[in-house]
Amino acid sequence: MPRNHRFRAVVFDLDGTLIDSAPDIADSLNMVMAELGRVGFTDGKIREMVGTGWAGLIDRAMEMTGGMPDQGPEWINERFRAHYVPRSTRLSSVYPTVIETIRDLHGDGVALGICTNKRQEGADAVVQGFGLEPFMGSVVGGDTGVMKPDPQHIAVVLDQLAVNPADAVMIGDSRADLDAAKGLDMPCVLVRYGYTAV
Repeated sequence: MPRNHRFRAVVFDLDGTLIDSAPDIADSLNMVMAELGRVGFTDGKIREMVGTGWAGLIDRAMEMTGGMPDQGPEWINERFRAHYVPRSTRLSSVYPTVIETIRDLHGDGVALGICTNKRQEGADAVVQGFGLEPFMGSVVGGDTGVMKPDPQHIAVVLDQLAVNPADAVMIGDSRADLDAAKGLDMPCVLVRYGYTAV
């Protein structure tokens, strides 16, 4: 029997909230770093660096290892994409109880969406690869013109779910998630196991 829920919709962050994607991100970024003749990063360091989308991750990686190379950011972004998208679920994992929780909420009629600063192509690959797609009414990546902490990023997801912010909750792991939800006067729950300390 379906349970009654306070919220009509739940919007999730992706990396550090639903999945531990750091191993695949590190592996793909380290392939690019090797192509550039630079030292790579540990999974732990990558966990500290994610949250600002691929461009932000790459900018930080280049800054930490000697600056932007002559190939430029577009080339590096394309090389990262080429490595990451086809391998995005090879080393990554869904956090414990996530699948069960999503199934239960979906079964109870709660609308579900994902709002991530990860590029759309990468988000779609991960959501499909881990079998989350059938449960999600919306998956919005960070290359749609706005990114968290801009509240309009979450607003796009809510529009697609046809739910008002007051009837939804954001679940994430970062200050960007909290600030984006706060900008919509929307409740937010931060997980303790995520990538960033708030």
